[in-house]
Amino acid sequence: MIRKKILSTVLVTLTTVSLLLTGCGQASKTNGAAKSATINIYAGGSDNVRTTWESVISAFDAKNPNIKVKLQFIPSGTGAQSAIDKEIAAEKAGQKQTDMDIIEASDDDISRLFKEAGKNTLTTLTSKDIPNISNIKFKSSSGGDKAMVFRGTTVVLAYNSDKVKNVPKTDKELYSWIKAHPGRFAYNDPTTGGAGESFLVTAVYNSLPKEAIMSDDTKWEAQWTEGFNLLKELHPYMYKASGKVQYPVKNQGTLDLLANGQVDIIPAWADMTLDALDKGTLPKSVKIAQIQPELNGGGEDLVIPSKSKNKEAAEKFLDFVASADGQGIFVSKMKAIPVIDEAKLPKASIKVLQGLQISKFRAYSIGDLSKDLNKKWQDEIATLN
Repeated sequence: MIRKKILSTVLVTLTTVSLLLTGCGQASKTNGAAKSATINIYAGGSDNVRTTWESVISAFDAKNPNIKVKLQFIPSGTGAQSAIDKEIAAEKAGQKQTDMDIIEASDDDISRLFKEAGKNTLTTLTSKDIPNISNIKFKSSSGGDKAMVFRGTTVVLAYNSDKVKNVPKTDKELYSWIKAHPGRFAYNDPTTGGAGESFLVTAVYNSLPKEAIMSDDTKWEAQWTEGFNLLKELHPYMYKASGKVQYPVKNQGTLDLLANGQVDIIPAWADMTLDALDKGTLPKSVKIAQIQPELNGGGEDLVIPSKSKNKEAAEKFLDFVASADGQGIFVSKMKAIPVIDEAKLPKASIKVLQGLQISKFRAYSIGDLSKDLNKKWQDEIATLN
C-alpha cells in the first residue's frame, strides 16, 4: 500500500514537472517570436536619403539585435512604382497582409492613399505604443494620428554669392532676376525630383486662392493657366546647352550645374544643399535663401500599413526614429530639420541648419493633382524650344 502511494506520488510529480517544462518551452518560444522580426521600410528620394536611412537602421540594429530592418529604396526619377501606389493596389486587390511594414510618405501621398483606399489602410499611432511620439512638435496635415512626422525640409534658393549680390526676396523678384540673367537659372524636370516640382507648384499656385494648395479638388485645374503662362514666359531664359533650354534630371542635376558654375541660382532642397556644403561637393561661395511666398516644403511622415505582419516591431523602430538618437542622425547625416525640441540635440549639429524652422515651411497637399500637374508640364513646357 505504501509502495503504491509512493509510486503514485512520483508519477504525479513527474507529470507536473513535464507539464511545467512543456509550458516553459512554449512560453519561451512564443516570447522569442514576439521579440524577433524582420521588417521592411519603404523609402525613396535622392541618394542622401538612402545613406541616411542606412545609418539610422544600423544604429537601431545595434540596440535591437532581434529585429532585422530591411530598406527597400526607390531612387527618385526611376519611374518605379511608389510604395503608396503599391499599398493602394494591395488594398484594391483585397490582400490580407503586406510585406510593407513602414512607409515613408509625404502629406500629399497620404491624402491620395486615403482618397483611393480609405483611412483604415493605416495604423493609428499612439504614445502608448510609441512613447517618443509625444516629443514630436508637429502633426501631419493629411495623416493626423495615422502618420508620424519624422523630419522637416524645404526647398530654398541655392545661389553663388560671388555672382549674386542682390538675392531675390520674393517670387516676383526671382522671376525678374531670371529674365535679367538669361541662362543663369535652372530647375530640374519636376517629374524627376521634388525641388523642380516645388518650383512648378509655387509658380502655378501662387496665383490661386490659399486653400487651393491644400486641396485635391479637380476644380483648381481650370485655374492653372496663369501659372503655366508664367512658366512659358520664363522658359527662354532657362539654362541652355547646345543652344537649347535644358531641364536637368533629378535634384542633383541642378546642384551639379551650380557647383560647376554653369548657373548662379537654382531651387534646391535645403538638406541636400547643406549636406553638399558640409562634404565640400559645393563651393563655399554657395549660400541659401528663402523667398516669400516660400517654395514648398514641410514634414516627411512615416506610416504603418494596417495589414503589416510586424506592427510591434515597426512601432519600436518608429520610437527610435523619434528619439534624440534617431533625430540626431537625420540632422548630422542629411541636415534634416528635427521635429523634437532642439535642446535635446548637440548644439554643433543644430548650428549647421542656420535657423531654418519647420513651422515656417509652406506645405502642400494636392493629391492626384500632382500627377496631372506634372503631365501638363511635360506636355506644355518640356516640349518648348
